[in-house]
Amino acid sequence: MSKQEILSWTSLITSFSVIVIYVLFVFGWPAFIPDYSGSIFKLFFNLFWIAVAIEIVVDAVNKRYKVSKDERDLLIEARGMRNGYYFLSGSIVVLLVQLFISGLFADSFEAFILFNESTNIFHFLFIVLLSSALIKRITQIYFYRVEY
Repeated sequence: MSKQEILSWTSLITSFSVIVIYVLFVFGWPAFIPDYSGSIFKLFFNLFWIAVAIEIVVDAVNKRYKVSKDERDLLIEARGMRNGYYFLSGSIVVLLVQLFISGLFADSFEAFILFNESTNIFHFLFIVLLSSALIKRITQIYFYRVEY
């Protein structure tokens, strides 16, 4: 496993942990599922710090030994950035369409409006931003695992 792949895995774990912690903190635990929120929060909080420590160690080793990226690493990173960008762009377009439609039909479709408050828009954008980082890292891990 290359250092770039290790960094992709740790970044994936970090981003996923932040999303889970954020969703648990902001939206809470669903009422229809038995409450394991404390255990899950603790698990992902510990995973987050372990992944951050591994990223710091790998980054320090990279700087010490000056291992640069080759063409394959750059191509894989570009594919990950592309997929993350497509997801982020599509999500923002969906948000803008939703805002436009909610402005037009605010009176008759009030129950179906998802983003009627600015806090909901902020939560959506934050989760979409972290999800695009997840998609980028998942794409990178996929292409690191596929043999050329």
